[in-house]
Amino acid sequence: MAKIIISLLIPLLVSCSVLNRNAHSSVSTMCIDLLSARVAVDVPTPSNFRKGIYEGGVCYASTYHDGTIVFNEGSFARFEVEDYKPLGSEHRKKYSIYWGDEKGKFWKKYISGNVRVYYYNVNKESKKKYDDIIKSIRIRKLWRPKSPESSNELRK
Repeated sequence: MAKIIISLLIPLLVSCSVLNRNAHSSVSTMCIDLLSARVAVDVPTPSNFRKGIYEGGVCYASTYHDGTIVFNEGSFARFEVEDYKPLGSEHRKKYSIYWGDEKGKFWKKYISGNVRVYYYNVNKESKKKYDDIIKSIRIRKLWRPKSPESSNELRK
């Protein structure tokens, strides 16, 4: 009897492991507040973004096992992706995208106004996942209230 139960459980366990291996990672929408814009983007979970504030800008970065993604707005930050030679580009009214490969790893740079988003060190197998992240970007300008001094000047 035990042999029959075990022989029935083995195919079930094998099928579950195959399903789990082929399962897609879950994705969640994350809002990232930069200096003048809020970026909503669909990122794989779990995400571990680190925020860096520097003189003149703000940067969020997350490193996964298969690549790195960076969100930046500011004037003084410089990333290694800036030095890569693009293999192609796409220019639209609201954004520009540059892409290429460096030492067998893929990279992409998305620029919209002052907002820059990069991914780099991405394997060929993971490129579609990172391209989907870039495609999911939605940027909205942040409304910042005026300072009290400028409001008083309007009243005079």
